[in-house]
Amino acid sequence: MGRPPLPVGSHGKVRIYPWPAGGFRAKTKVRDSDGVTREVERSGRTGAAAERALKAALRERTAPTRGAVTADTTVADVMALFLEDVRRRRRGTTHDTYALHARNHVVPAMGGLRVREVNVARVDAFLRACEVRLAANTVRSVRTVLSGALGFAARLGAIPSNPVRDAGHIEGTASNVRALVRAERVDLLAKLDADEDAYRHDIPDLTRFMLGTGCRIGEAIAVQDDALDWSDRTVSVVANIVRVRRVGLVRHEGKTFAAQRVLPLPGFLLDCLSERRPDDVMPSSMVFPNSRGHALGRKSWRDPQNTGARLRDALDAAGYEWVTSHVFRKTAATVLDQAGLSARAIAGHIGHARPSITQDVYMDKRADGRDAADAFDAAFGSAGPTETVQ
Repeated sequence: MGRPPLPVGSHGKVRIYPWPAGGFRAKTKVRDSDGVTREVERSGRTGAAAERALKAALRERTAPTRGAVTADTTVADVMALFLEDVRRRRRGTTHDTYALHARNHVVPAMGGLRVREVNVARVDAFLRACEVRLAANTVRSVRTVLSGALGFAARLGAIPSNPVRDAGHIEGTASNVRALVRAERVDLLAKLDADEDAYRHDIPDLTRFMLGTGCRIGEAIAVQDDALDWSDRTVSVVANIVRVRRVGLVRHEGKTFAAQRVLPLPGFLLDCLSERRPDDVMPSSMVFPNSRGHALGRKSWRDPQNTGARLRDALDAAGYEWVTSHVFRKTAATVLDQAGLSARAIAGHIGHARPSITQDVYMDKRADGRDAADAFDAAFGSAGPTETVQ
């Protein structure tokens, strides 16, 4: 009967041998976490030094990985491999955003460390330093990128766990959600309709579409004519147009799985879309094309960055400097909230995977109009502040 194997993660007896030219080497066999037994040795000027070096190596040892990542790989090299993985798996501008944070923040501060040297204390100190000079949302994004890279290393077996998970939370000041109230919506649309530059760049109708659906600007300009169901009075939101670095305009299947959805169209928006629909429309025609027109398919895609710039100019000219295209999404969510829809229903409508994000970040809690006061009048009748209510 053969000798039983070493327990996983343990090593055998340490043996020390002299080198002919001087010094010593210490060697042993270790059974790695993948079940394979391998020989490990280290050298030193004395036998004791060689043994200490060997035991230090055993403490830090992880199994050989299936990629080019080991415990001694630098954070900068792991980050490069992680970003390549992101490029393959994620859509749109995610890679560009991650690469920006890696280049500007993570690699300058931690790129020279070996991944085995990155612990919770170092991660926490790095994030606290970022909080001093960066906005809370940016620090959260930086944390996401660092966590992704170290999680990538952990999945490959280079480190036992991702230290970012145990680092402290990012503190930030919650900002009040501001949406367009009814009077502001009416005023803004009237000013956009009267602005010749805004009209020439199709900003008024695009704004109506975003207000009436809650779509992102990239989703709105990605809608084709075949996404409109005139009998059911719906639009299928199934794509997003983004500009990707070194690639150009890309039309992909939406920011997330939750982004793909079928939305009911309000009557005012159906009238708007019907009036602007050309006679020579094709299924692949863009509902909001660029200046070259509806019938050119892919060639008529609008650039979201240019469209955002045109929208910015129009909003500034109208006196709404605080408004962005994202405010239109917040306005849509707030309107639905005030109409009594549940947070889950509103999240599904505007394409959020989690209703908590919709509630916390997208709903304006300010009262719009006198509905609340009218409800109290209905409940308390003519009872005044000095009158006793039985």
